[in-house]
Amino acid sequence: MPDLTPHLLNGFLLAVVLVAWMQRIAPRLGLVDRPSERKRHEGIVPRCGGLAMFAAYGIGLLLFDRTLQGPWVFVGGLAVIVAAGAVDDRLDLRPLIRLLAQTFAAIAIIILGQHRIADLGAGTPGLVSALGEPLLSAICLVVTIVFLVGLTNAFNMIDGLDGLAGGTAAAALFWLALLASFIGRQDLVAEIALLLAAVLGFLVFNTRHRWRPRALVFMGDAGSTMLGAAIGYFIIGLSSGPQPTIPFPVLLWVCIIPVVDTLSLIVRRLLAGRSPFSPDRWHLHHLLLDLGVPHALSAMIIIGLSILLGAVAYLGSVLLIPDTVLTIGLLAPVATQLAFVRMASRRDRVPAAGHLAPEPRR
Repeated sequence: MPDLTPHLLNGFLLAVVLVAWMQRIAPRLGLVDRPSERKRHEGIVPRCGGLAMFAAYGIGLLLFDRTLQGPWVFVGGLAVIVAAGAVDDRLDLRPLIRLLAQTFAAIAIIILGQHRIADLGAGTPGLVSALGEPLLSAICLVVTIVFLVGLTNAFNMIDGLDGLAGGTAAAALFWLALLASFIGRQDLVAEIALLLAAVLGFLVFNTRHRWRPRALVFMGDAGSTMLGAAIGYFIIGLSSGPQPTIPFPVLLWVCIIPVVDTLSLIVRRLLAGRSPFSPDRWHLHHLLLDLGVPHALSAMIIIGLSILLGAVAYLGSVLLIPDTVLTIGLLAPVATQLAFVRMASRRDRVPAAGHLAPEPRR
């Protein structure tokens, strides 16, 4: 396999240059984010990071050796998702329109690319025997589409703090690249690592630190949905095909936080009689902020946990821990996150002595 270092450096530098350039023209394109009751950032911030990352990734793929270039069906589907996200950043599309565009792109990526979840772990032979291969294949196809669309939106929903979505995506991509290398899927290593380089280039502008109190650029819906779709695609790729694979449930460790946060959020909104797409401050990161955890520390906590949970998938695979154990083990982060959400939500709603309960979030 050729040395990837020049390609990764090019991807990083391309992202830096493109973000810096688009930062200047974004206001003229109307790609800006303004503060609101739910968005408590300071000033008007350009929302161009997603477009810049996608452009850096696409250009970087063109510079790869032909044997390492990603499937262009995937890149085309990703372009549809990015375009829908960019239009949403500019015009604030209705959720159903966004969802239809994402579903269309997911179906194209999966059907045309012949790309679907196949390795369900130790239970796969039993499922084949019980359901039959044609029925199981059809079920896996539906699960693949739902997973890809779901993760696309999960990363969109977690994008609420400076550096959070980018840092969480970088953690997932890092572990996916190592997992791909471990099983010898060098084609996927190159694609994943290139996107990781582009994300790191964006984070130069999006991360808070002691010398910069706030982000200079946001990724917007174009960026968060692109990263969710790409990570979903790579997870599906590592769990499918004639090449060596990793069981799909094991790979869920690298993205379990955004997945559980999104599912929990949808259930709570439905139980409250609201649309699952309605905006509020019930996200995991919002609950941390409302408990008094500083902005930067809240992002670091979630990113740090994402890194630790992703390590479980990698070390579990390297150490040959049975996938049944790793699958059941997913209950631990799920239960922990749900318990925290329940505790934080109760604390937020309990009135102080002699005071009325606060109005519910909207």
